[in-house]
Amino acid sequence: MMTLAYTPFIDALPLHDIWYLLIVPMTIFLAIGYKGVRCTHLRRYPREVSIFIVQILGIMALLALSFIVLVDFLIPMLAPMPA
Repeated sequence: MMTLAYTPFIDALPLHDIWYLLIVPMTIFLAIGYKGVRCTHLRRYPREVSIFIVQILGIMALLALSFIVLVDFLIPMLAPMPA
């Protein structure tokens, strides 16, 4: 069924090749919302949001690297494929 208007939740954008780039804006919006609720003084808000963004992205990068090492190096050493 073809509609004239764009319906975001029904007709998703074709971003399957660059999905990992969407992690950055998702992290920024998450940090803004979370710290907007949790921050007690507005003066510290930008600094706390920035630190939280760096923490989330850093931990996600470390997790990605650790899974790469696990899947590419450790699992083949523990359970080698038969030749």
